[in-house]
Amino acid sequence: MTQRLLVELLWFLLPFAVFLAYRAASKDLRVRDRWPVLRLTLVGAGLAAVALIVPPLFAPSNQGKCYEAPRYDSKTGVTTPGQYVDCDKANAPVISAPPPTAPPVAPRDDKAPRNGGN
Repeated sequence: MTQRLLVELLWFLLPFAVFLAYRAASKDLRVRDRWPVLRLTLVGAGLAAVALIVPPLFAPSNQGKCYEAPRYDSKTGVTTPGQYVDCDKANAPVISAPPPTAPPVAPRDDKAPRNGGN
């Protein structure tokens, strides 16, 4: 999070740094006019906004991929790290189903008389 904030701050300050370098490289080092603070602020805010929006658009997507958890093979002693693989190739965990049981019977469904047959 801190890294992301610093990157955004650097993008915002970039126009100011470029303008400062331009002024320092000019032949006349005296400052005769004001800095274009409003323009530099708008350009810096625009760069920061673009830098905030564009990278997620080009980030690789995991759509259509399944995550395989890390596994330990006790026979070879090798641990396979977790990774994203195509869902067609993913090894689905084997879950044994519980044995079938009879559905629960509600007391009103019980045909046996209660309290001595009354």
